[in-house]
Amino acid sequence: MGRQSLSDLAAHPRPRRLSTRGIVVGLVSLLIFAVAYGLVVRAYQVEGDLTTTSSSAVDQPDVLSIAEPVDFDARTNMLTMRFQFLVSNADLLDDGNRLNQGIRVTIFAVDGTHEVRFAKGEPIGYAEVQVGTSGEVSAYPLDSHNGFTSMLVETFERGSGGVNETTGTLTSSLDIDGSVSGWDINASITDEDGVPIALIELNRAFSTKAFAVVLLGMAITVAVLAFIAALLTVTNRRRFEVALLTWNGAILFALPLLRNYLPGSPPIGAAMDIYLYLWVFVFAVISLVLMLIAWSEQRKGDLIEEHAKLGDH
Repeated sequence: MGRQSLSDLAAHPRPRRLSTRGIVVGLVSLLIFAVAYGLVVRAYQVEGDLTTTSSSAVDQPDVLSIAEPVDFDARTNMLTMRFQFLVSNADLLDDGNRLNQGIRVTIFAVDGTHEVRFAKGEPIGYAEVQVGTSGEVSAYPLDSHNGFTSMLVETFERGSGGVNETTGTLTSSLDIDGSVSGWDINASITDEDGVPIALIELNRAFSTKAFAVVLLGMAITVAVLAFIAALLTVTNRRRFEVALLTWNGAILFALPLLRNYLPGSPPIGAAMDIYLYLWVFVFAVISLVLMLIAWSEQRKGDLIEEHAKLGDH
């Protein structure tokens, strides 16, 4: 095919015939997409995952506590847990379901201690406590957060002057049940001197990581395409078109919006911004500048050509 026929084809494009290579590439692309879609959907869970291993030695504790994670704020490293307390020792209850003596539960965590009291004559019930963790949200979406919680259960009575005096220590056990949306939780429960200790690790769910990676890939692709188009135009390998300038300008508004769609709303200045997103934005700005230069140069050439034609007349 000669140079003239190629020019005619570019000026008057016709539908291309489907080749065996094109069909194979299309089928392979569909297969890759189907596998990726299946993996993400299969791993997606609205409530996240919970894996618990327990080596507690207390078989029949006086008080059983079930801790349910209900929310986690990675920015503040605060894990909200709802504790349900159950009395399994009938000697601690009256004829009904009320305590015949006061029970005080001290919950230890990374951020300090939290105390929950149930007075004599009251039923034992629930308590919601914010447990501190440690971790760096700046490593999003690969950030990991670790914490622990342990529980000491004592009986108390109100002494003279309103002071709560400890009257004894009760055996207790701790179990963790439930999950937090978007997070995989691994809990390891041990027992040390009759005090249950739960080591907790939180990692973002696979579906959250996959979603973030796909959005980042989309941002990179859009910026790279804009940069390539700008290079081709500024080197006069492609003719400038107003639509290209509009497209480059729209990218500058689309990139921040695309970042806001990242699950978990990572804070500005996270590691992905320093290593990746900032440079994507820089390339988008450079592409716009190159496109403006190309517009200026090509427009200047058009004006010179127009003046030359007017001079000939």
